[in-house]
Amino acid sequence: MFKQNSINLLCSTLAILCAFYIEIGSVLFWYGGLLVIPAIAIWYQFKFALGNFILRLSIALLPWLVLCVIGLLWASNTEHDGQRTMNMFFFEMPLYSVAIGTLAVTGCFLFKKATIRS
Repeated sequence: MFKQNSINLLCSTLAILCAFYIEIGSVLFWYGGLLVIPAIAIWYQFKFALGNFILRLSIALLPWLVLCVIGLLWASNTEHDGQRTMNMFFFEMPLYSVAIGTLAVTGCFLFKKATIRS
C-alpha cells in the first residue's frame, strides 16, 4: 500500500511540475483549464490511491496544495501590483478547482457509502 501510494504521489507531483514548467499552465489559465483539470486530477488521484478515505484524499490533495502554496508565496513577493494580482489569480484558480474536486470526491464517497448501507 505504501509503495503504491508513493508511486501515485510521485507521478502526480512530477506531472504537475512538468506541466507548469513547460508552460501548459499558462495556456490552461487563459482557456479555463486551471478550473477544470485539477478537479479531474483530484478524482483520479483519489481513485487510484489506497487506504482509508483521509489517506486517499491526502494523497490526491498534497501535490496541488504544495504547488498552490509555493506559487502564492512566490506571487506575493512580486513588486508590481498588476503582475502580483495576475500571478495570485494564476495560483488561486487551481486552488478553487481543488476545493471543488474535494467536495465532489467527498460527496460521491459519502453517497456511495450511503447506498451500500441501504
